[in-house]
Amino acid sequence: MRQILVLFFVILLNTICLGQLTIKGTVGDETDSPLAGATIEFYRSNQAAKIIAADASGAFQIDALRAGEKYLLQISAVGYLDQALALQLQGDTTLRIVLTRSNTLLKDVTVTGKAKLIEIKPDKTVVNLANNLAIVGNNIADALGKIPGLQMNSDRVSIPGKGEVQLMQDGRLIQLSQKDLVNYLKSIPSANVSKIEIITNPSAAYDAAGNAGLINIITKRSKQQGYNGSIQAGYKQWQQYPGMDVTGNINYNSGKWNLYANGNLFRIRHKYGFRWEEYYPDRSWVMSDTGDYKQHNLVLNAGADYQLSSKSLIGFSAGFSRYYEGGADYVRNPFYNGQGKADSVLTTYATYIPLAKAQSYSLYYKTKLDTTGKTFSMDGSFLTFYRTDESDVIAKTFTPEGALIAPSTALFYNNTMQNINIYALKADMEFPTRVAKLQWGGKINFIETYNNMRYYRVSGGDKNFDSRLSNEYKYNENTQALYLNGSRDAGNWTFQAGLRGELTQTNGYSYTRQQGNANNYVKLFPNALINFKKDDQNSFALSYNKRVRRPTFWNLNPYISILTAYSYYEGNPFLQPEYNSNFQLQHNYDNKLTSAFFVALTNNGFDDITIARADTNFVMRTPKNFVNSTRFGISETYNFSAIRWWESNNLFNLYHTSGKSKLDYVEGKKGWGAYFSSSNNLYLNPGKTLAAAVNFWYQFREVTLVNQSDAYYNIDLGLNAQLFKNKLSLNANVQDILGTSAPSYTTVINGIRQRYAVLQLNRNFSLTLIFKFGKKGMPATEHTHSNQEERERM
Repeated sequence: MRQILVLFFVILLNTICLGQLTIKGTVGDETDSPLAGATIEFYRSNQAAKIIAADASGAFQIDALRAGEKYLLQISAVGYLDQALALQLQGDTTLRIVLTRSNTLLKDVTVTGKAKLIEIKPDKTVVNLANNLAIVGNNIADALGKIPGLQMNSDRVSIPGKGEVQLMQDGRLIQLSQKDLVNYLKSIPSANVSKIEIITNPSAAYDAAGNAGLINIITKRSKQQGYNGSIQAGYKQWQQYPGMDVTGNINYNSGKWNLYANGNLFRIRHKYGFRWEEYYPDRSWVMSDTGDYKQHNLVLNAGADYQLSSKSLIGFSAGFSRYYEGGADYVRNPFYNGQGKADSVLTTYATYIPLAKAQSYSLYYKTKLDTTGKTFSMDGSFLTFYRTDESDVIAKTFTPEGALIAPSTALFYNNTMQNINIYALKADMEFPTRVAKLQWGGKINFIETYNNMRYYRVSGGDKNFDSRLSNEYKYNENTQALYLNGSRDAGNWTFQAGLRGELTQTNGYSYTRQQGNANNYVKLFPNALINFKKDDQNSFALSYNKRVRRPTFWNLNPYISILTAYSYYEGNPFLQPEYNSNFQLQHNYDNKLTSAFFVALTNNGFDDITIARADTNFVMRTPKNFVNSTRFGISETYNFSAIRWWESNNLFNLYHTSGKSKLDYVEGKKGWGAYFSSSNNLYLNPGKTLAAAVNFWYQFREVTLVNQSDAYYNIDLGLNAQLFKNKLSLNANVQDILGTSAPSYTTVINGIRQRYAVLQLNRNFSLTLIFKFGKKGMPATEHTHSNQEERERM
């Protein structure tokens, strides 16, 4: 209760401290001599221009400004070229403006005011990573859990209270399994990313994947002529194990060419585990799994853009990655009788030697067809992913006193191979008309997967092939999509609507079981948005979209993976996609306070469920379509920056979930849930070169589908120092200080209560140095690719 009171006190203090902002500046010439009497014309929306003059030292000041508003300054002096500067303020801003004589070229304008940490728009929220001090020096996998409005549990990223999202990088969905996806995200340092887009209402131009929307990770691309780059080296202490993270990137622009490359080497050792409990009417058992893993990742990317003409651009990119996460799991599984006394203990020890490699290539082209804004773009890509895995398993059963039960020892060996090829081609057309701005296009993609898992029972040093546990499986999926999207501005009103249609053919076949499964279906995904800007401070938005969450390729593979002698995981080739409909009514005040009411409907929802029966100790975990869910709630977001040394972003969601099971042996759930987060930057000196960060979130008890989760929370601390004119950055971060960020869930299946908990192993410390070289003041451009929906499902 004390923690909750502290949280609400922070919000109250933020509200009290609201204030107005100031622009200060100086106007000088190329020799740094002040231009006394220079004229500054100052414009803002729906108001007449105001004119002020610089004093004898060339200084000027504009007061009573509001954060989030757009302002235009035009600076002029006799004999000099005029300057125009557009600003959108987040805090007090200082300008140094250099005017050049009319017969010379224009020099740079240096703006020391920072971009907004968070920008809230009707269809998305934009988080600028450069100004989030708790994120600087982290990789993107760690950074996502520190971004206000996002939550990362184990390998899944979600919007609190709204559900899971799909991840994109530069507009391309990252189609990897959950574990491989996290490994890939760990290879991307936040220094290589300019911003994160949380797209809660994607238009029809986006792929339909992601039940709560999309997260777009936008990487940096410099347009500055010449070369620039950075080198980042970090030390990470995860539990008692040290690790390292080294990243380098470089950009070179010359004439029409833009060349870039980056690489990352990541090495860490860490522990991972979970606890699984089954409570039968007359007995119970508890399984604890503790894993010790070494993780070695290498990622290399390079590309080039070439400006064919003033209207056309062509580009190519290539990437290579190698992931290794090998180690061992130790499982201890005691069985208890009805009086709570242990009658036997099962132990399992398994070693793993996995190795994954991925290669990706893309070719893209964009051209302006005329001066009215008509543009055409095309993007083709290819991704190949190859993974092998070897495992040795030994299982033994002991008496409660620790004596080995002689005939209980079982030995297994298995090797696994997975190969995935993804081909995608996308074309888009933007076509402004007098009535509306139209956008249409299409996409085709082809997915080919092959999986081979071979199990052997080991006896007397011999390996005997087990065809019952082994499996050889192929899966092909082809999708053709067309979309049409239109938007129109009418005074203070903005209207946007679109429709996307996707035709999908799937074909899976198990060579081992000689069993096949084919599907062919068409689905439509509409979306709509109405936005009304009442005045400069208030805007309202009403949105609707339909989304889909498709099974991963591993979910569809009917292989059997042994967990212990009494438990196993089995894929489901008959698993179908899950569909989600999202409604939201939103009010935004001055980009500071955003209030929303939302409704999310889930149809044909799927998840992994553990099926246990009272007449046996054997349990099977498998994915099934089994639930329809309704969730409604309110969301409050408050951004505070009225005090020069304090920036704070706060979120509170309150929601109710009702999950109705379609299986008679799975119990439905309903109940309330809530989530609070606060991200704070504290500047410790006037130049803002030394700063601290404090991040906190608290997840209250909630219902997700048919699971009831307990409350859990997290606190992160960070320190950032900018040295040598911002060329060197020193960052120290402590994540999950109290070790309280692990979730636990309770479910009832076949009348048997189950509890699953992630063992708390998230606490870590990192120290990072970032050195920037090349020219200063490098503007960045952004490019989005089209190979979108396929990677996350590997």
